[in-house]
Amino acid sequence: MNIEINLIPPRKKKSNFLLYSFFIIFIVTILISSLLFLQIQAKKDSILSLEKERQQIQKLVEMENSKLDEAQITSSTDILYETITKVEKERIDSVPLLSHLISLLSERGFFESIDYQLDGDVQLSVQFDSSRDAAYYLHELLQSPFLTDAKILSITAKEEIEDGDKNKQEKVLPRYTASYQLSLNKAYIKEMQSEGGSE
Repeated sequence: MNIEINLIPPRKKKSNFLLYSFFIIFIVTILISSLLFLQIQAKKDSILSLEKERQQIQKLVEMENSKLDEAQITSSTDILYETITKVEKERIDSVPLLSHLISLLSERGFFESIDYQLDGDVQLSVQFDSSRDAAYYLHELLQSPFLTDAKILSITAKEEIEDGDKNKQEKVLPRYTASYQLSLNKAYIKEMQSEGGSE
């Protein structure tokens, strides 16, 4: 019988645990990195698609706004054209009217202001030397074929000092300002304009 005696200490088996752990950690790190990379790419793609969608929506909004602006310009143009047409139809020549109103004034009557409105109403402010002149002018206005109605709104008296000789006592002269409201007879005035005459 043979007996073998081995006096060399037995070799320790190398543990593969460390190698396996590094390998597992490496694989897990690669998997986690891949997942993070894929999520980042998905977010980037999502952001890009949202940006493209935002740009498309912005272009659509701009197109709709331009269409709306064109529609508003067209409607504004139509409104302006209608207004111009209406003004042209309602327009009357003011020179014959003013000449007629002046011809009805007394010798010492003066216009202070006149305000004509498109609907045919005229506000007139006239200065006279006496209140009788204001009443006379109203009478003349009521007889005029250019007007359908005339009324006095107010009569106010103002005192004006007549400067004469310095040694003489100053004389105070009242001046009367009458405000009238007149309604024009547009049909008659347009007829006169079409005939080319004035009264």
